[in-house]
Amino acid sequence: MLTWISENAKWVIYIFIVGIIAGLLFMDMSALQLDNRPPVGTVDGEKLSNELFDARLRQIQSQQTGLSNEQVAQMREELFRSFVQRHLIEKLIAETKIKASVHEMKRDLRTDPPQGIDREPMFQTNEIFDFAKYEAWLADPETYNIPFMLEYENMLKTAKIPEKQLRLFINAGFQPSSLEAKHKILNRETKFELWNAQGIGRYFEEVSISENAVDSVFKAQRDSFFIADDLAKVRYVAIPIAPSERDVENTLEYAEMLLAQIKDGTDFGDIARNSSEDPGSATMGGELGDYGPRGRWVPEFDSTAFALDSGEISNPIRTQFGFHIIQSLGKRIEEKEDGEEEEQVKARHILLTINAASETIDSLEAILNDIKAEVDKGKKFDEVATAKGLEAKTSTWFKRGSEIPELGHVSGLSSYAFFNPLRPKEDSKTSDILQNPKWVVIFEKAGSLPAGSRDIEFARSRIEQNLKAKGRVDAIAEHLRTNLGRFAEITVLDSVSKTSIEKVTIDSATVSFEGFLPGLGYANTDLYRALSSAKEGEWSGPYTSNQNAVLIKVLSKNVPSEEALKAAMENELSVSWQFGAFSAFSDYMRNLEANAKVVNNLDLYYRE
Repeated sequence: MLTWISENAKWVIYIFIVGIIAGLLFMDMSALQLDNRPPVGTVDGEKLSNELFDARLRQIQSQQTGLSNEQVAQMREELFRSFVQRHLIEKLIAETKIKASVHEMKRDLRTDPPQGIDREPMFQTNEIFDFAKYEAWLADPETYNIPFMLEYENMLKTAKIPEKQLRLFINAGFQPSSLEAKHKILNRETKFELWNAQGIGRYFEEVSISENAVDSVFKAQRDSFFIADDLAKVRYVAIPIAPSERDVENTLEYAEMLLAQIKDGTDFGDIARNSSEDPGSATMGGELGDYGPRGRWVPEFDSTAFALDSGEISNPIRTQFGFHIIQSLGKRIEEKEDGEEEEQVKARHILLTINAASETIDSLEAILNDIKAEVDKGKKFDEVATAKGLEAKTSTWFKRGSEIPELGHVSGLSSYAFFNPLRPKEDSKTSDILQNPKWVVIFEKAGSLPAGSRDIEFARSRIEQNLKAKGRVDAIAEHLRTNLGRFAEITVLDSVSKTSIEKVTIDSATVSFEGFLPGLGYANTDLYRALSSAKEGEWSGPYTSNQNAVLIKVLSKNVPSEEALKAAMENELSVSWQFGAFSAFSDYMRNLEANAKVVNNLDLYYRE
């Protein structure tokens, strides 16, 4: 065994690392709660593991660089949801007592080998995966003493195979019928050649909506405005984080210091690698690619680079990106395709971005701390802000984990805006001073709506938009109806007849029930209703959608033959089963997640 390991050390190390990762993914998430931080979250009162979450997040972040705060926050949310789903699946497997047999594990190892194993040299013949070698390896009892195989066997037993069995149980009731398959084929393959007339929305005035109309819709359709998630609204003052003049001076002084080091003999490339803040060129010693023509860079950089002699180094120059020290690596004259000559230059640079120093940010935070103190004394948030020459804004409603578009992700907003029993009780009427790379911000709660409630103020804008859209659609439909006689006079569709009726555009189209028709949309009930009821050879309608109204004139209807239907049936049944099985399991998990009591502490967790 030791001889085998020494001969295959690379493979053993590889699979051992993979085994550790697999273990992280599939270990019991309620284990290893060793620190005193708040849990990253809970599912039905059971804690998710901070350590496993941190480890998995570090693994993902190590594979991706240059992510914005918003992207990191989104990554955390997606990872959190995957942990919740994993927890629910493991709990379901335990409750149903699903177990993997030795026979099932052996079959899985043969039919679905561990990922990446086919690329290992020890299993290849002429650079092709040799399944016989893999089977011989599986047949060796010593194989199952390798740490990776011990981990992988545990994963098969506790997660992979039980989950496969769970999927089979959930999908067992799904069986697509030939009748359903035929219906889908007919909807997709039946083609309508038609003319389509739709109103041009900008020509129809927007109707005014009364308070009574809004109230009537809300009362009649109250359950349509069910609030699915806890919502919050905040007032806020945000000050942009911008470098001060002193920050500009400090960056310039640093650039001049680096230039002095270069003049004293320090290698330009070494300084670029260690100090330049241009990630695209720093690792290359500051080099910016091969020779290039004028206009390649921003104007200030471009003119300086072309003004330098070969080998000459510029004084620090400022562009929108910061301060640059540029060195010319040579010039040349190239002849272009039109015969004219073009001067080109090759250059490298050191970039120093101009950032707000901690002292600058502290001065901005001090302004907001003054607002906080005044509000806590009883003054109104917006009045204090106005007195300091700042604007207090009010956000739209947002849910936990989302962001205010103008600000982007602000860590700490969700834990302030939404109740969390783990958050210490605070006497202040405002949030702490929070910040992201662009803003320092202070918030004041302006309202909250619990999940399950219905609120007319929250629904008002949506109702008004719907009523305005309906008013415009009704006006378009009436205009089409009034002009039906004029449409009947059109016998040829050309550039003149397409716009012959005011406020209407007419065009030809080929469409199916699952296709797209301008004015009615894509594969929806409005389109199905129109195509099903339209009479061939005459204008029918008007038919309405949420946004427009149309008339259609069906010129011909082409239905697939019985032979074509039979040929498509087998494939349709196969696709329907695969998609239906996937959808059945996804729907099951979505319902399971919706009915679980999930507490997401990400915002508080990372604030801590």
